[in-house]
Amino acid sequence: MSVSTASSQAQARVPSPGTAGLDSSRLVESDIASAAARVRGAESINPGADRMAKALARAFELWRDRDYARRREAIAAIARSAGYSVAMLENSIDALLKPFTIDALKSLVARISSSGGIDRPRTVGFIAASNVAGAGMHEIAIALVAGAGVVVKTASAEPIFFAEFARTLAEIDRDAGARIEVFHWSRARADLTAALIANCERVVAYGDDLTIESLHNRRNVIGFGSRVSAAVVAPGATNPPRIDTVAELLARDVVLFEQLGCLSLHQVFVVSHTGDAARAVAIRMSAALERMGKSMPPARIPLRDAVEIRAVRERARWRRIAGGPVELFEGDRLEWTVVFEPSPARDDSFNVSPGFRTVYVTGVRDLGEFRDCIAAVSGRIEAMAVAGDESEAASIGATVGSIGIPYVCAPGEMQSPPLDWRHGGGGFFDMMVGAR
Repeated sequence: MSVSTASSQAQARVPSPGTAGLDSSRLVESDIASAAARVRGAESINPGADRMAKALARAFELWRDRDYARRREAIAAIARSAGYSVAMLENSIDALLKPFTIDALKSLVARISSSGGIDRPRTVGFIAASNVAGAGMHEIAIALVAGAGVVVKTASAEPIFFAEFARTLAEIDRDAGARIEVFHWSRARADLTAALIANCERVVAYGDDLTIESLHNRRNVIGFGSRVSAAVVAPGATNPPRIDTVAELLARDVVLFEQLGCLSLHQVFVVSHTGDAARAVAIRMSAALERMGKSMPPARIPLRDAVEIRAVRERARWRRIAGGPVELFEGDRLEWTVVFEPSPARDDSFNVSPGFRTVYVTGVRDLGEFRDCIAAVSGRIEAMAVAGDESEAASIGATVGSIGIPYVCAPGEMQSPPLDWRHGGGGFFDMMVGAR
């Protein structure tokens, strides 16, 4: 039963825009088992990698169009439910979907076709996260092109994006649409989650570390837990007018998805012997965040996160009062926060932000000190934005590459990793596509 051919009862399980509160209490374990069996059985009408890639490319093309009605309605519904601004979500979804071009999908098909006898799973379940609409789209697209049937459990707080995208795919190609089913249920329905894990050969889970830890005893689960991203700015990028552009792009990396995903920017390290260049970046990022608050209004911040942001600000204030070399730049009503330090407070000084446009800017003497700062979290850094001249970028790239960070990019590109992004170290990608 695909999205396009579902019965009226099952259609109710695939939420439409505006139905984020849809009751899923009627779902039982056998529904999930049946869904897995259906997408597995759809192999008899499997469109193949080429046709699937073309169908996906057309679906992504439609979703990149801001005037596409299904996208427009979905974004409006997500914004209402989560308290996000439509403008922020529009820009975020644009960035998310940017890499899914027909050329990128064709390249993926070629890699899969040339990879030989990989024993790929026939069914892949996905447990989506609620903090970023569309998070997991890379893995879902890869699984579909690689020939797997897909069952998606959306978060109860965000049941809209994948359901509507699946409907688009089914409208474009009925057989391609038969390869994916979308459900949603709350975290409390452990019975349904267990049924998904039991009936899919592999399950990909997104969420915080506690969520992933609760599933670690399942051998067929691949978990993408809590991860963070950062940036490093070399001297070649701190001279006018380039510093203004770099600061603007880094601020954009902070704002998209309200800084809640694994590719969101938490800390900017600026290579600066005196700290003056780092302070200049902090000031310019502050101004950029203020401007973006007008074009992409900030979210309604949940109470717990608001408390954490206030704590960040108060710690910075008290350190300043105590004579510490820290400066606080802040917008009204917690709209944005920049904490600047001319040098690391300690050798392993990496700060994880509470999100919602809260970022740290820190000066470092050289790449050695930068590496010391991120050593404690090197296994948890998903992306690194790099700004500098050509030689600086090469040197930083080598440093970052030796740490094993999966995605290195220019400022402003953090939410647009390529389709062959080795998310979380590349285990899922290698399983579906093959390692080089």
